Order: sequence, then C-alpha cells, then structure tokens
Amino acid sequence: MDMSKVAVIGAVVVIGLGVVGGGGYYYASQQAEKKFQQKIELIKNTFPGVTITYANHNIGIFSQEATMDKVVIKYKDGEVYTADKVSAVMGSDDDIKNLKIDQLAVKEKETATEQLFTVEHTEIANAKADAGWIVIESGKIKKIVPSKISFGLLNFQNLEFKPDTNTNIKVAQYQIKNYGLSQKSDMLLNNLSATGRSDFSIKSFKIDQVNLADISKRQEAFFADRKNYRSSEALNKGLLQNLSMMQFGLLNIEDLQFKDKYGPAFQIAHYHTKDYGLDKKTDILLQNLTVKDSRQNLSIGSFKIDQINLANMLKIQSEFVANENDRKSINDKAKEIFQLLSKMQFSLLSIDKVIVEEYKSAFKLAHYQMKDYGVDRKTSQSLKDFSVVIPYFSKIVVSLASFESSGVDAATFIGMLESIDLNNLDNFGKNYTNILQDYAKKVGGIVNTGSVSGLKISFGKEFISLGTLTTKSDMTKEGNSNETYALDGLEFSVPDVSGSDLLNALKQMGYRQVSVSGRLTMQYQMNTNFLSVSLKELTFKDIGAISATLQANAPLSISYDSPETILTNPEVKLKELSIVMQNNGVVERLLKSASQEQGTTEAEVKESIIASVKEVAQKDKDIPASFTEDLVKTLKAFLQNPQVTKIKLSSMPTSPISGAVLDDKSSEEQFNLLNIKIQAVPIKH
Repeated sequence: MDMSKVAVIGAVVVIGLGVVGGGGYYYASQQAEKKFQQKIELIKNTFPGVTITYANHNIGIFSQEATMDKVVIKYKDGEVYTADKVSAVMGSDDDIKNLKIDQLAVKEKETATEQLFTVEHTEIANAKADAGWIVIESGKIKKIVPSKISFGLLNFQNLEFKPDTNTNIKVAQYQIKNYGLSQKSDMLLNNLSATGRSDFSIKSFKIDQVNLADISKRQEAFFADRKNYRSSEALNKGLLQNLSMMQFGLLNIEDLQFKDKYGPAFQIAHYHTKDYGLDKKTDILLQNLTVKDSRQNLSIGSFKIDQINLANMLKIQSEFVANENDRKSINDKAKEIFQLLSKMQFSLLSIDKVIVEEYKSAFKLAHYQMKDYGVDRKTSQSLKDFSVVIPYFSKIVVSLASFESSGVDAATFIGMLESIDLNNLDNFGKNYTNILQDYAKKVGGIVNTGSVSGLKISFGKEFISLGTLTTKSDMTKEGNSNETYALDGLEFSVPDVSGSDLLNALKQMGYRQVSVSGRLTMQYQMNTNFLSVSLKELTFKDIGAISATLQANAPLSISYDSPETILTNPEVKLKELSIVMQNNGVVERLLKSASQEQGTTEAEVKESIIASVKEVAQKDKDIPASFTEDLVKTLKAFLQNPQVTKIKLSSMPTSPISGAVLDDKSSEEQFNLLNIKIQAVPIKH
C-alpha cells in the first residue's frame, strides 16, 4: 500500500467531492453533476490504470454535501480499495467542513479472502490544506508537508492491519483534535494491539495540548538539509533540540505490554508526564514497570520526579553534543556532566520497590528519595532497605536498613567541581578542600547531617555489620568547621587468615566476633590554622578501649598526598598528642590463653611479656633508654592491676613543633623535643 495509492483516495475525497465547494448555491444540479464527472475523469487521467466505480452518488446543492456509495478503486497491480459510503460537507476548494468514510477496506487482490487493511469509520472535521501541502510527480507523492494541514478533528474507529499471515495490528480508536500551526492539539489512542512473533499492546495513549504541527514543521526543516542527519552526532543533536522545543500539558500511557515469543517481556501499568516545555516544571510518574527475559528480571514499583526542568535540561544537553569530527577530553566530558547536574532542578525524586534478579544475583531497594535539588536549595536524601546478593566467593550479601543526609546545596557544590583536573589527581585532596571552602563562602556556611543504620556485609561465614553511624558537619563561611561522627554497634567476625598474628591471637583467646563503638570530633579554626581531633573511647567490647586527642596547626593549603608529606611539611606543627588505652577483658584472656598454651602461671606470663617488650625496646636504636625505662615501668603497673589501670602515651612539646625540625636530630633529642611520655594512670569511675 504505497503513498501514490493513498493520493488517489485523497483526490477522490478532495477533488471528486469538491464540486459542491466554494458556494454550492450558485450551481444548478446539472452543472454540479457535469463538474463531478469531469473531476472523476481527471483522476483517472492523472493516475493511469486506475478504475473508479460507485453504486450511486448524490450532490446536495443547498446542503453542500456530496455522498458516494459502494466506492471501489482498483489498481492495475490488482490492489483494491473499497468504502461503503463517503460523505463530505465542503467549504472552499481547500476546506472540508466534515468528511465521513464508512467501512474503508484494502485488499491486495480482488479475489483475496483476507482484507489487508480496514477502518470501520473515519471522520475529519474543519480541515484545511494550505497550498503546497502535497507534491505529486508522475502519479506519485514526492512529499507531504503535514505542517500545511490543519483540522479540528481526525478520528478513526476500529482500525485493523494485516501485513502478513502472522501479524495483526488493531486500534479501537485513534483521534487528533485541533491540529495546526500555533495550535495545541489533543491526541488519543485506545486499545492498540499488535500480535505476531512479538505481541504489543497499549490500553490508552493520550497527549493533551501538544504543539504537534509546530513539531512537524521543525522536523520538515531539519530533514530538508541532509547535513543535519548525515552523522549520529548531528541526528542526536537535532533530536534533543526538537524534544526540548516540544510542549504539552499531559502525556499519559496506561497498561503498555510487550512480549517476544523467544525473548523479553516488558510491561508498564501507568506512565505520565505533566506540564512539559521550556521554562516549565514537569512532573513524571511511572508505576509498576516489569522487564523479564531468560536471564534477568527487573521490576520498579514506582518512579516519580516532580517539578523538574526537563525540557531545559534537554536543550542544555543538545548544546554539549560534539560535532562529527570532534573528540572531547575526559575533563571536557566531566565538566559537561557537572554543568548539566548543577543546572537541574526538581522538588522530589523517589523510587520504590526496585528488584533486579539475574541468575543467583539479586538487587533490591525498598525506597529512595531526594528532595529539593537545585541551586540555592538544601537537598535531603533518604534510602531504606537496600540489599545486594552476589553468588561469588561463598555468596556475598550486602544490606542497608536506612541512609539519610540533609543540609547540602548539592547542585551548587556539583557545579563547583568543574574546576577539578581529572588528568592530574595528585592534588585532588587539596583541590577538593579548596572547593569545599569556596562552597562554604558562597552559600554562607554549611550544616550537614547524615546517618547510616543496619549495614551488613557477609561473605560466606564471615560478616561486618553496623548498628548506626551518625554524622554532623558545620562549616562557617569563614571556613571554621566542627565535625562529629558517632559509631555504635560495629561488629565483625574474626576470620581464619593465615599470616595474621593479630587475628589468630584473637581466635586463640576465644573471640569469634568483635563489637566496636565510639565518637570522633574534629574542629578547625581557619584564622589560626588550629586543628583539634578527639577520639572518645573507641570501645571494643570485652577487649578494650582507646581514647585519643590531637591538636596541631595545619594550613589547608598544604599538600595532602601522603602522611609523609604532611608530617615533613614545616607548616604543620604538633601542639599535643595523647593516646589512652584501657583494658576491658583482653588482658585477662591473653594471660589465661598464654598460661594454658605454655603450661605456666599467669604471673610468669606477665614477667615474660615485660621481658620481651624490654628486650625489643632496648634493641631499637630509635627508642631512648629513658623511654624504655618508663615503658617497662608502665607495663608492670598496668599488668599488675589491668582492671583499674590504663596506659597513657602523650606528646606535649613546650611549643608547637614541625616534623621538619626533627629531621637532623637524634632519637633522644626527638623524644625530648616532642616531650613524649608513657605512664600508667588510674581509671576514674
């Protein structure tokens, strides 16, 4: 069914019935009949080999309505077009006030038992074709210009198409209202089904207030110049530009299904997009998406994004599309991504009930949402019930009960990441710190909070789990910061690892898992470069606890490439370091295990430990004799009564001191300058 044959149908309708157009009141019935026959002959002459027959016809001079019954159009190749009735109320030569066609059908051969194409009812109202809407050369349509056509209504009822014996396409209704340049059209499709090797169906497709003719006009201009689509880059750019210029009030799809007899199946229960267009805030909702094939299953209960500047984002993205021969660097591509993300805006992004299954792997997410994303907005995120199962290395399982974060102007911060040079990551830490400082200045300070709970990672019999981790980070616009991290219920199993003396020792002492909790605070004063870090009782259940304090002067401008570069930098100066270690049961287990293994008393084990430590310290030339003496003394006091005594190691220089000053000093001089001391102190209850 080629387009030249469709042209004949159009000619019959517009020309053959057009005899009553342009004011039928001025024609006598004989003149109208004569003109009607002339038009029919003109069609036959224009399309050689075509025969047109009809049972009867009627021309209403006063009603301006023409009707034809039992219309049959035959082609020399045997294809036949039939219609039970065609009626039209014409305006001028290029106007149709109303056109109706009943039982339109197409057969490949007159003797064929199956109809190739049928439409039960077709209706067009208030149609107008501007000059040049169709170009016909040598009896064939060379070009159709949809933008030069306008109509108030185009409606098809019960359309069926059978291109071959195995394929059948049906549409219960297809309708367009108010089509034309500068008009907002409504389009509706009901109950589309296509069966064959693949089955496809849509219960309803609806798009309201769309600038459909304007889109057609832009596409006509785009495809008129071949250079616009001679490369994939150009085609992609044009597609993005056209999509960004589209406007509509609502796009709605209900119950879309696709199933390949030998491949995947795809289904969407509901999808809609509201208020789409440049400088508009768009809402998107997708519900109950499922994708299945022989290897993988995917389902999404709901995907929702509200008030997003979607058309603007597509326009920006079109500007990033490279020319055909351009090759962008990794920095250029990264900058474009950061720019795009920084210019995005939305009030809510939420995803619910995501499940991905492949072989024995599985990914599940109960809920994720992000609120208030965009420049000058404080963004919040939350996640609930996330899990991943990987069937490798004795089955790896990762699960997370919840994650929450709030307080950061994420879009502004992402936009500032453009300055990072991905080709030179040596100074990444320094550059990132500078960006963070600049961001705090720009937004007038940061208050960010976050929490993680119910994290668990298991691999075979071993596991790591986390009860809760809460964070709070404050940074003023001057760059002063205060950070707090609280850890509770971190647990991990003690695995069998060859070559690890520590883990093997824990196993021997009866530890099958370790539980940790603690609190860390960090403060920084920009004007004095003062850094304070405090670790408050990092507690290992039934083992011990560590507390630590660090105070130093450390400018943010220094390089953070490695600990060595930090410690040897003359601008980094230590003011105080204190580490306190406390026993919560490990000493008792160590003494008991060692005494059983060695067949000695616990007192003898203590003496053996002290002697071994003293021997090692004395052999180490970097440890002064005075410190070795204090170390042995401290260890004796601690082992004597580990329940009420703790070990304190401290360094409190008389004045702030840098690692560079210690380079040419002896070990004893270094210990003296750093004022390093170790002692046993009583536990205060």
